[in-house]
Parts: sequence; C-alpha cells; structure tokens
Amino acid sequence: MATALQQQLAAIAANSTHQLDLKAQKTRHGKSLLFEPRDAAAQSFDTIYQICYEGFEELCMLDARFNAFGRSVFSEQSKNEDRTQMTGAENEELDRTLESFLGLVGARLLLKPAMKAVEWLVRRFRVQEYNTEAVLLTFLPYHTSHIFPTLLSILPDQLPPTFRFLHPYFAALQSPPRHAVLAAAINNQGFFSAFSHYVLRVARARHHSAVLLGFWASITAQAVNGMVDATRSGREAVRKQREEDLLLRVLPVLQSALSIKRIPELYLGACMIMAILATKASLADKVLDAMMDAVAGAWTSQTVEDGITCLAVMAEEKEHVSLPAKVARAVLEADESARLLQQLSQRHRIDKLVLGVALSGIEVGNIPELAALIQKSAQRKRMDLSKIAPQLALAPLGDAVDEDLPDASDDVEHGAEPTGSGFTKRKSVDLGLTGLPTLEGQLTSFLDAAMNDTFKPFLSVWQTACANESGFREVLDLQQLQRIRWTGRPAFLAFLARVWTSSQQPSARARALEAAGSELKSCKAQEGLDLQALLPYVIAGLSDTSQRTRRAAAKLCVAVRDTYGSSTGKTSKDATMWAPASVYGAQTAQLHPLSAQDAQKFIDAALLPILEDCILDSQHVSRALSEALKGSESTAHSTGSKEGKAMKTSLRSDVCTFLASHVAVTPVLGVKLNMLEVINRAGKVASDARKKILLPFVKQWAAMSSEEVQTSCLAEVIAKRNLDRAVIGSMSYRSADEVNALEEIAADDGGSSPEIQSIAIERLSALFASMKPASQTALADWLLRLAVGEADVSSDALEALRTIQYPTEVLVSLVESLPNASDLQDEPSSTKKRRTSKSAAAAPRKPEPAMLDAAIRRITLVLEVLEGANLEKHPQLLQGLFHLLGELHQYKTLLGSQLVYLQGLLMGCLLSVVTGLKDNPTSTDVDRTVIRADLIVETVRTTSSTQVHNTALLLISGLATWAPDLVLHSVMPLFTFMSTTLLRQSDEYSAHVTDQTVSRIVPPLAASLKKRGKDLVSGASELLLSFTAAFEHIPLHRRSGLFQHLVQTLGAEESLFAVSAMLVERYPADSRVQPFVGELMGHFRVATQPLALKQYLDLVFDALKPKRNLSNVILGFGEKNAEQIEASVDTLLQAMARLMENTGLRKRIAREFAKCAEEADALRSIYAQLLEQTMQLSRNLASNDDLRDTASSVLTSLLGLTPTKDFIESSAQLMQTGSDETRQQVFQSLEARVALAKRGDSTLQQTFLEVLPNCCVFVAEEQPVAVRHAAITCMDQIIEKYGKRDRAAVLQAAETVSREAALGSEVVSLRTMSILCLASMVEVLGDEFIPILPKVLSKTLDYLDETQSAAECNVQLQSAAFGFATAVLDHLPWMYSAEYLDRTLLQAAVSRNIETNTASSFCALGPTKIQAEPLLSSLDSTFAVVVETSQEDAVQQHLDVLRRAIKHKSRRDLKQQSPIIFSILLKAFDLRRTEAANEDYDDYAEVLAFVDTVALDLVLKLDDQTFRPFFIRFVAWAANGLPKKDLTGRNLRLTSVYSFAHRFFDQLQSIVTSYASYLLENAAQLLHTQRPKTEEQRTLLNVVLQTFRSSFGHDQDDFWQAPDHFNAIVAPLLSQLERAKIVQVTDHITPAITELATAAASPDHHKAMNTTIMAYMRHESADVRLAAVKCERAVTERLGLDWLALLPEMLPFISELQEDDDEVVERETLRWVRQVEDVTGESLEGMLQ
Repeated sequence: MATALQQQLAAIAANSTHQLDLKAQKTRHGKSLLFEPRDAAAQSFDTIYQICYEGFEELCMLDARFNAFGRSVFSEQSKNEDRTQMTGAENEELDRTLESFLGLVGARLLLKPAMKAVEWLVRRFRVQEYNTEAVLLTFLPYHTSHIFPTLLSILPDQLPPTFRFLHPYFAALQSPPRHAVLAAAINNQGFFSAFSHYVLRVARARHHSAVLLGFWASITAQAVNGMVDATRSGREAVRKQREEDLLLRVLPVLQSALSIKRIPELYLGACMIMAILATKASLADKVLDAMMDAVAGAWTSQTVEDGITCLAVMAEEKEHVSLPAKVARAVLEADESARLLQQLSQRHRIDKLVLGVALSGIEVGNIPELAALIQKSAQRKRMDLSKIAPQLALAPLGDAVDEDLPDASDDVEHGAEPTGSGFTKRKSVDLGLTGLPTLEGQLTSFLDAAMNDTFKPFLSVWQTACANESGFREVLDLQQLQRIRWTGRPAFLAFLARVWTSSQQPSARARALEAAGSELKSCKAQEGLDLQALLPYVIAGLSDTSQRTRRAAAKLCVAVRDTYGSSTGKTSKDATMWAPASVYGAQTAQLHPLSAQDAQKFIDAALLPILEDCILDSQHVSRALSEALKGSESTAHSTGSKEGKAMKTSLRSDVCTFLASHVAVTPVLGVKLNMLEVINRAGKVASDARKKILLPFVKQWAAMSSEEVQTSCLAEVIAKRNLDRAVIGSMSYRSADEVNALEEIAADDGGSSPEIQSIAIERLSALFASMKPASQTALADWLLRLAVGEADVSSDALEALRTIQYPTEVLVSLVESLPNASDLQDEPSSTKKRRTSKSAAAAPRKPEPAMLDAAIRRITLVLEVLEGANLEKHPQLLQGLFHLLGELHQYKTLLGSQLVYLQGLLMGCLLSVVTGLKDNPTSTDVDRTVIRADLIVETVRTTSSTQVHNTALLLISGLATWAPDLVLHSVMPLFTFMSTTLLRQSDEYSAHVTDQTVSRIVPPLAASLKKRGKDLVSGASELLLSFTAAFEHIPLHRRSGLFQHLVQTLGAEESLFAVSAMLVERYPADSRVQPFVGELMGHFRVATQPLALKQYLDLVFDALKPKRNLSNVILGFGEKNAEQIEASVDTLLQAMARLMENTGLRKRIAREFAKCAEEADALRSIYAQLLEQTMQLSRNLASNDDLRDTASSVLTSLLGLTPTKDFIESSAQLMQTGSDETRQQVFQSLEARVALAKRGDSTLQQTFLEVLPNCCVFVAEEQPVAVRHAAITCMDQIIEKYGKRDRAAVLQAAETVSREAALGSEVVSLRTMSILCLASMVEVLGDEFIPILPKVLSKTLDYLDETQSAAECNVQLQSAAFGFATAVLDHLPWMYSAEYLDRTLLQAAVSRNIETNTASSFCALGPTKIQAEPLLSSLDSTFAVVVETSQEDAVQQHLDVLRRAIKHKSRRDLKQQSPIIFSILLKAFDLRRTEAANEDYDDYAEVLAFVDTVALDLVLKLDDQTFRPFFIRFVAWAANGLPKKDLTGRNLRLTSVYSFAHRFFDQLQSIVTSYASYLLENAAQLLHTQRPKTEEQRTLLNVVLQTFRSSFGHDQDDFWQAPDHFNAIVAPLLSQLERAKIVQVTDHITPAITELATAAASPDHHKAMNTTIMAYMRHESADVRLAAVKCERAVTERLGLDWLALLPEMLPFISELQEDDDEVVERETLRWVRQVEDVTGESLEGMLQ
C-alpha cells in the first residue's frame, strides 16, 4: 500500500505541466485535430497560426459573429499567449471567451474551416486539457462522425467524472454509439445536468444550431422516458421519492428552456419532453397545472400550435377537467385558436382541454367553432353541458363540428357506464328505418359490388343503432336483411360482414361480429352448413386494430367451425355451401371455392390454433397464415393437438387460389389488402393462384382509374399506396408472364397511373436478386433503357438501377453494351452522291446529336451504377472499363468537352477494381494485357479536374503495386504533371494521394532501375525534378513530410544528396531552402548524413569536370554556360558549409563517435574520405578567385564537424602535411570549438591546454603572417577560457607572443592580435606577467603613439592597445607609473577623434585603480596639453576622469589633494577665456556646463572650511587676476564665476546664501558700471542677475533683510531699469527686483524700493517709465496687499501716468490700476480724481 507521501507525489505528478520535461512538452504540442502527432510536434506556432487563421477568415465570411474573436483568441498577440503564465483571473476570462467560441462554432464542425479554427484552440490554448468538458459537449452531437475519435485521441488521460462513460471508447479511439450516450444521460446525473446547462448557455448566447438542439431534444426525451421507467419499481414510497427526484432534476431545465425566447426548436423540444413526463409519470394536477402554465406563457406565433398540442396531451392526463385561468386565457387569446383546435381534434384528444376552457368561466359563445368543439367533447364525456356552460348547452351543433373526431367508445368498452352528476343517460333516437331502400330479389348480397350505394344508408343506420339496444335489435330484424332465412339467403351475413370490415367505429364493427356469432350459435340447423365464403372476412376481423373486434372475430371463427359438424374432423359430405351463387352477385362465378372438407381442414389447421395470439396482436394472423401456407412447422409446434399439423401441399395451393379469388371479386378493399398480405408471403405454393387469378386481376387493377381507386380507399380509410403495393407485390419472379406484366405496367403499356408504375419498378428491383442471371441481365438492360428514355418513371428506373446489387455477369454485360464512338457516325452518303461530291467524300462523318446524347446518358448511367456496386469483387470489368476509357477520349473529341464527370466516375471504377485485384489472391488469373497506362496519363494530361487527377494518380499507384512492369514506363509524365497541380494543394486528400503515389510507384520504379543496372538517381531524375520544381508551391505544413517520404521511399543512401543538391541549386536566393535541407537530413540516421555529404561533394567534383555526367542529369548543367555553372557550384558549396555547421548534426555525430562500435568506425572512414576530398577541392580551386574562399569555408565547416578530440588527432597530420591555408582553417576551427566548449568540461580543458604549446610552435618568423595570426587568435581563445588551469604554459605563450615574430612584427594586424592575446594573458597571469610587462607596455604605447600620429589611425590597433592598458590597470595598477599614465591619458584624449570604447573604458577604470595623488597630478600636468588639442570632447573626457576621481576617492583624499584639484578647476573655469578666440568656441558650451557640474560634485564632497577659501580665491581670481586693461578676459572669468554661483545657489539653496556676500561688492560695481554693449557683457549682466535672483529666492535666514546687504544691492539693481532701451527688463531685471522685494520683507525696504521705482516713472524716457510700471505690476502680483500698503504714495504717480504721452505706458498703467483694484477689491477712480 502506498504511503501518504507516495500518494501526494503521485497526485503532483498527475497534475504536473511538465515544464522541464522537453519530451512531454513535445508530446503535448503534437496533439492535433488536423495533423499526425509527428508532423504536429515539428510545427511552430507561426505555421499553425497561418493555417488556422485561414479557416477563421472563412468562418468570418460565413458568419459575421466570428469577427469579434479576431481581436482576442485569433489576434496576432495570441501566438505569444501561454496559459501557464496567466493569472487565475486572466484564465477565467480566457475560458469564457473560448467556450463562447466553441458554442458558436459547434454548428459548423463538419466544415473544414471550423476544424482549422478549433485547431488553434487546441494547439495554442490547449482547450482539450483546460476546457475538456466544453470541448466534449461541443463535439458530442457529432459522436458518430469521424471527427469524434480524432478528438478522443488528443484528450488528457483523465477525463472528467461526467464523461466516464467514454472510457471504453477513449481507449479504443472509437465513436461511442447513441445508446451509450443515452445510457449516460439516464444514469449519470452529472452528465445530464452538464449537457442541459451547456445547451441552455449556448442558446442564451444565440449561438445555437438545429443540430445541437435536435440532438439535445432527442437524447433528453429518451432519457426522461428511461428515467420514468426506472422509477416504477420498488415500494410506493420509494417510487414517489424517485419521481420527486426526477421532477426536481428535469423541470428546472425545462423551465429554463421555455424562458429563452425566439428559439422555436428549443420550445418544441421542451414541449415534447413535458408531454412524455405527463403521459408516463404519475403527476398530480397541481404539477400538471404548473407545467401547462409554463408552456402557455412561453409560446409565440411560431410555436402556438406546438404549445396547444402539448397542453392537450397534458390536459388529458389530469384527474379533473378544470384548467388554470391563465392557460385558458392564453388558449383563447392565441391567433386562430379555434382553427388550431379544430385541426388538432382530428389527430389528438382535446376533450379535456376544450372542456377546461369552458369551465374557466371565460365567454366562448361568440366563437362558434370552439362552442361546437366543446359540445362535441361534452357528449363524448357524457357531461351535462347545461350545468357547466348553460350558454353552450342551448347552442345547436353546427357545421363546425368535425364529424371525424376520435371515437370515445373504446374508453368505455371494458368499463361500466359512467355515473355522476355530470353525466346523463342516453335517450332513444329515431333511427329512420322507414327510409331504407328495399332489396330486389331474395338472393341479394351486400357483398355484391353493385350494392355499394345501397349499403351506405344501412351502414349509417347501424352506426346510430349501436348506441341503443332497442334500436340495435330493430336493425337486425329489418325485413330487408332477411335474418330469419340467413342460411339460404346472403343478405344478413353479407351485411354484417360488410359492416365489420368497414371503417366504422370499433364498437360498431365489434357489434356486427357479435351479432353474426350469436346468430350462428342460436341457429339450431347450423351443422352441415359450409360458410367458407365468410372466412376471408373473418380473417380480416382477426386483423382489426380493435382488440374487442378481434375477440369477437375469434368467437365468430369458432362458430363458423362449429357449422361444419363435430370436432372429430369428419365433415358431412352433403354440407350445404352458404350462398354458393349469390355472395358476390354476378361475380360469384369467378370464385374458386374449397370443398367443405378442405375448408374445415383449413380452419382446423391454420385458424383455430392462432386465435388467442390474434386477439393479442393484430398482425399475427397474416404472419401465421402465410407460414401455414408455406408449409412451415411453426403452426404445428404451437399446439399439441392434431389440428395443429401442417396442411398438405395441394390443400395449401387450393387455399391460396381460394383466397386469391376472393381478392379478385370482393368489393371490400380492406379484405383485398388483408388477403394479399397473406398470399404475398406464401411463396411458391401460391404460384398457380398468381398465374390464374392474380395476374389478370393485377392487370385489371393497373388499368383502373386512379381517381376511382382513391375514392374507394378514402371511403374505407385505406392508404391507396399501401393497397397498390400489395396488389403489385403479388407478382413474383417465378414466371416470365408475371415479370412481363410488371414491365408492361411500369412502361405504361396498359395506361397505368404513375403511382402504379413506380410501385411496379420497385417490385422488379426487389425481385432482381432472386432471378436467374439471364433474366437479371434482361431486366437490367430494360431498366437502363427505361432510365435513358424520357418516360415519367425514368427517375424511378434510375433509382432502381442504383439500389440493385448486381452479379459480375450483369455488370460486364452492361459495360459491353455501351455504344462505341465509331458506331455513332452518320451513314455514308450514297454512291451517286459520293461520285458527284468530292468534298462530301473527303469530309469526316459527323455523329447524330440525338444519338450522341443518348450514348453519353447511357454511359453516365452505367458508370453511376458501377460506382455504387462493390467493384472490388468484379475484376472481370477491367477490360471493359479500359476499353471505355479509350472510347471516352473519342467522345471528348466528338463533343469538344472534357467530360470531367464521366472521367471521374470511370477513374473511380477502375480504382475500385484495381484495389480489389491487389487484395485478391486469385488476381493473377486476370488478363493484365488489357491495362492501358497511356490512357490514364492522357486523361491526366487533358483534364483540369483536381478530382480526376487525384483518382488517376491513385489508380496508377495501385497498378504500380499490382502490375509494375506495365505502367512504370508511363509514370514519369505524371510526376511532371504533379509538380504543377497536386503538390500545390493544401487539403488532406491531396496529401494522401501524393503519399500513396510515392509509396506505391517509387519502390517498383527503383527496383526496375536496379534490375536494369541503371543508376537510381539518374533514372529517377525526372521524378526528383518534379518535386523540387514544386517546392516553393508546396504548402508549408506539407513540405517536410512530403520530401521525407520521397527520400525514404527512394532510399536515403541513394537519393538524399540528390534531393538536397537539387533544392539548393534551384533556389539559391530562397533563405528557407538551406534550413529546410538541414531539417530534411536530420530526419535520417547519423551514418546516412555524412554519406550524403560525401555524395554531395562527389556531385560538385562531377560539376567541375570538363565532361560532366550526373550533374548534367539532375542539375541540368548541360544547358548552362561556364559562368552559370560556376555560380551554381558556389551556391552548392556555400550550402554544404552551412549544412555542416548545423549544431544538431554535430551533436549527433559526436554521440556516434563516442561509441566504440562498427558504426563509429564506418563514420570515421567516411569522414576521412570527406576530409581528403575537401582538401583536394581546396587545392584544385586555389587559383579560382571566385570559388577559393567558398571551398575554404567548406573545409572549415568540415573541420568543425567532428568531436574535438577526434578533430585534434586528425588535425596534427593536417598541420604537418597541409598547406598554409589548411593550417589557418585548422586554427580557426579549433578557435570555434574553444568558443563553444563549456568551462566545466575537464576533458576539453586538458585537451585544449595540451594544444597550447603546439600553437606556440607556429608563432615563429618563418611561418606566414596568416598562420601566425590564426595561431595567436586560437591561443587567445584557449587562454581566455582555460588559461588559469596551467599558468606556466600561459607564461611560456606570453613570452612567445611578446617576441619579434608576434608583437614586434611590422604587420599591423599581427601586432593587434598579439596585443589582444597579451591582454588576455595579463588577466590570467596577474603578478606573473610583471617580468615582461615593461617591455610589452612600452612597446604597446609606442604603437599607440605611432598609429594616432599617422595620417590614418588604425582603429583595431588603437582599441587593442587601450584594451591592454585597461587590463594592466585592472590587474596590475601599481605597475602603472606616472609616465605611462601621462602617455595613456594624452592618447586617450587624442583618441576622442576615433569612435572607440576602449579609451573610455580606460578613463573610467583609472580613478578606481590609481591613487588620488598620482592620478590628480597627472590630470593637472596633462590638462594644458589636452586643451591644446582643441577638441572639446577630449577636454570633457579629461574632466570626466576628474569627476570620477572626485566621486570615487574619499573625502580625506580629496581634502589632502584639494590644491591640485582647485588648480585643475581654475584651469577649467578659465577655458571660457582661453578658448573664446577658438572657431569652435560655441561647441565648448557643454564642456563649460560640465565644469560647473564637476565643481558642484567637489562641493558636495568637501566641507565649508575647505571650500570657502577656494570660493573667495575664486572670486578674487576672476575679479583681480587679470590686468584692468583686459576687460574682456575679466568679464569672461566673472561669467564663469557667476555661472557656477548660479548653479551653486540653485542646488544648495539657503545653505549657501551667505556666500553672496563675497560677490556683493563686485556685483554692485558691475551693475553700476557695466554697459551691455557686447555679447560677453550682456551675458555677464544676465548671469549676475540670475545668480542674485536665485540667492534672493532661496534666502530663508533674512540675509537680504540686513541693511548692509540690502542697501549694497538695491540701488545698483534698480538702476538697471534705466537700461530699458537696450535690454528686455522682463527677462531678468524685473524678476530679480521682484525676488529682492520678496526677500527684503520689511516696510522700510519696500518703501525705499518703491520710492526709487516711482522716481523712474517720471523719467524722460518712455521705455524707462514703461519698465517701471511693469516692475510695479510684477511686484504687486507677487506681494499683493503687502506691497499695496504704499498705495497712497503711488496714487499721484498713477494719476500722472494715466495721462502719459506714450500710449503704451498709458495702457500698461490702466492694466496696473485694474490689477490693484482686483487685489484691494476697491475702485481707484475716486482716489485718482
């Protein structure tokens, strides 16, 4: 027993999504509805989406409702959706969308586009796993279709419990039968509920279909029926509980179904189920009322008839007649309810429904038709209408009463007379006996056809009299019936026989039989009377539908038997026959009576033993009599009495004749029908009866007027067609006369009606199987002629032809009887005409159009007949069908038509025959010389029908399997044809045809070529060319499987290389071809792929030969010039190189080499040959400039093909014997292997390190530069990845590389590679590299100086040098002296001209590795040199090093080195002055801003004690560091100071406000004296104003409220308003003044400022006045009421300005006034007056 842990682990494994199990993921991805798992697993989601989206687009064209899903599950984004990565809410939303789509697509699942669309749900969203129940319910209506087993194949192993009934079919992948689904619905409550709720959900969404609703209704109806049956067992309490459970389960579903409007099918299904519940379950009236209310409340104009029908059924099941008021009102308010009830009354009982309407109290008297129905129903129910609806009781029954309402007598025939207050006794009625006609003659019989009209009034009186006993007696005693003399006169018994075989009510028929039986029993002289004339009518009574009637007939039969005498079996010889000459009037003579003894024997042997069974089953009498007449022993076995023994043949024949004679003369059609049913089953014993009596009768019947027969049938309520079938069915195949008679009737030779003709043809087709071959052939030919003709029954003849099962002889005869095209030519002209008309003699004879049409129609019909036959069992048809195929080509010429339909039929027939020949062991007896493969090829060539193409190809495939020698010489044109047609099709059937063609034709073709000693590839070149030519047109999802199948069938060892080469050569520009070829080769064994590569290379060698062989055949090089051939060879070699670079191929070869087996040895042998050939190719193409590099790439790829160990072993020999190019390729391959190797692979580590000394050998001056370069590159790769494992070997390699052969070489590329390799060595060796570092670093820097001073810098060398310097700086920073650092920094600055990242890397690493003092000293010493380069990027990089140093170094280091840093910064700040004259000065703006950034970074690292002295020094340096004459220089330095101070104040804000005191004096002086005439002056003035504005704005310590500070700046600042003419005061001046007013927040300071500003309002310059007003406005807006406290002082100035001479000043003043009014809320108008 499993432990708890094991159980938990098993549960986890069962629910695991196998995210890390690639095989499980591939298996899951391979589950598909359209593709085989192997093909599906290889498909990408892009491919799947492309296929499925085509189907979705077609669905959208069929139904626009699908468009909504194009934005969700079929969007481009859906390709990237992964359910395992979604949240729970996202998955729930996706589930709703998917289930909605499934509900909508369910109606079209049998369409190909729908299956494609569902395929996307399966492949991308895995609905079969996440939405299993919804998918199964969607597919369930198609459970018998081929798509359901496919669905079962992709479902998860664990199905939901709801569908556990599918497990047996799930395992066998079979469609579940209907009874299994029905059993699940009955017994599985979960399934019943899930299915019903799914259908209702789909219906609510309006996604329903007729298929789904019909399936649900039928299954649910049968399930409910089964559930009700299941509740009927057990105790009463148990039964009631089961019924309640059933109702609770079913009624909510039905109520929900009825609540969904405008779906008639759903409503009808619910009504049907309710009717079953009402009739089978024992429901209380209350439940039935609720159900009726639901039905009546949900119907519409479309469903009202169905609803009323359902109400009628449920009303009949109620105990009480009353109806709910809502139901009664709904019935009355329905459109044409009276008419519907009237029609319904003819088919169903509606008594309780209409009476319930009457009892509801609603007025119905104004509806005459309904009132009549109510009165009629009340009579049948024997209810007193005056008590329940008095207004209706007085109304007379009018014409609206349907006389054919169902009879109610059966309801009371076995019960007592109803009693109660609602019923009244019947009163006697006037029978009208006096009006009956009198009978002429004493021997008048009502069975005489001439008495038909006379019988009608008697029958009417009988029907009325049966309701009243006294009236009944009166009728029996009528004088006309001659009851007293019935033994000698036929009237009485003939009348009763006519009555009980009529269409009267069952009670009337039963009373007639009972009266006859009573009369026979009461007659004292009954013995010795032969009543055989009544036997047919007694038999008819025994087949009556009413059990009461059959019981009475049985009693009468016994009474008839008693008339013959005792039961001993002996009959009096002088027994008198009843009515021997008058029973049928004048036609009595046509009877063939039995002797009394035979009649008694017939009764004893055939009738008496079966009476009890006949009472129970109305059909038993005809079956039992037919068995008795055939001589069956069933009757004898049914009883042990002597009478039960079988009759003799002569007696049976006489009885058949006797019964047949009654058929011919009786006027009662029902008796005819019953007797014919017996005779038609009697078989051979009735042959005489058929020939002598029935044959003339059938001819006579066929000649009768159809209207006359129809009238008689309507009178007796018999279906005319059933009677016609019985009459015609009496004819058999045993005599030619009978068959001829049927043919005459069918051909309308005797004036037969179309119905009779159709039945005759049906009878002939039924007799066909029993006929002899000659008769069958004649009948088939006759039917064919009839079908070809223009007769009315030609369609019936055609249908008969199609349904008959033919033997081989008949089919061969039909085919051979077809006309030849040459026989349809017109007769040649007469001799005289030919002599006088040369043109007539020369012209070809034209066929007669009518004859041609008839021939084509005949051929068509015969082929359709053959199509329906099982031709696999008729190989003898092969010759005739091939002959017909040849004739069809002539017919095509005569008609000018392709005759596509006929060709399709004929090809299908041939295919069926050939299929049978392949499977039949005796097929060797068939003459194979009749096969005409050329005709099949011609058919394919000359027709455009895809269906004909497919069938013809399958036919050729079958013939190639069965008789290859006869067809292989003709198949090549077929493959050429396939490349342009079939291979381009995307449907599954075309794929099947292609697979069959390849698998059946190619193997015998290959065997034939080998047998004749021909090369397979050369012989099959045309086939291969056909497939490769169609490559780009083959659907994407079919390509891989198709070519794989082709190569597999031909043999991969012989054909894989050819297919690959042909594809590559034919599509050189198609990027999809080479990956496809690689994928194709990957499908075959590992040993096959190198062999294919070797053959591929052999083909290249062949192409390069002067006399080409194979390449001319398969690549078509014989038709190309030398240039084209060279281009093709180049393409082939490039493709080969890429094929060998395939990672998958290399892994598989590595695994194969690891095996110590013969396969590995064989693989090594092939590889050795391939390597030798490739090296030979490289040598051969060494002089070819176009192909040399390509050949070299092939060798490189080949060298990378084998595992590293094998490669190194094989490369040792190559290095010794190979050329310099080969050595290069070996090193390059080794380098590539190192790059791909894993660091943790110890085996490869040791292998590569052992190679390192060998690489050093080739770094020598005697070796070519290219070899040395390749060796160093390989060494670099090995050392970088594995060098730390063997430092000694690396040091030796470093010494080798640092020598003159490598680092000291004059070749720049070799120098570069050497420096890169040494950089890797520095990383590996670390301190061990120190001995050679000075030499290497010095030489590297020399090379760097040299290349950067050259006219054209070598970027690679520069990058390598900086890379080496960076490596040294990273691993040996203490070895980097000041000299090296200065040189490197200067070179890094110069390198800014070149786009390289390595210099920047060095500069970024330096501040982190070098100490502060040497680094900052170097930066200081080289700064001037860097500036001299005139490259702003170089300067910025230099400063960036400083900035990085400031950020990286500690505060202590920076404080100690602050003098050097300040020195660098002063030089940097002075760049504004020193570079002002430079042409590229504008480019320095970014550098100058960066200087401020660096300085601010320094400020953040230093304290105030250190920085404040520098700031003071900085200001003094700018203000006094230059001679006074150098005003421009001073201004530029001051600009740098104030620019820094601006950012300084902005960033540090109130913390550094006090630093403004060091600028205050200089700023006041500048504001007073500076005149912004030049650009630098304006810039300086603006930056001063910005600086102080920032200081004002961030003052939080009342610095500017101090009088000393305020007084020092206010006057110079306000004086700037005077410069309004030359500067824009609103840019900087006004904002600065506003900020000062805000900072100096005291009334005294405000008054001082306001006084000064107002003074400017009276300035002589309008610009100054305008500037003063704008300044006042700005301050007013900022300070508001605080500033307007000075309003009294302002008013005089405002008043003056309102009348200013300058309009601009005046308008601005008005704006100021409105602004003041807005702030104060008062008008200034009064103050200003």
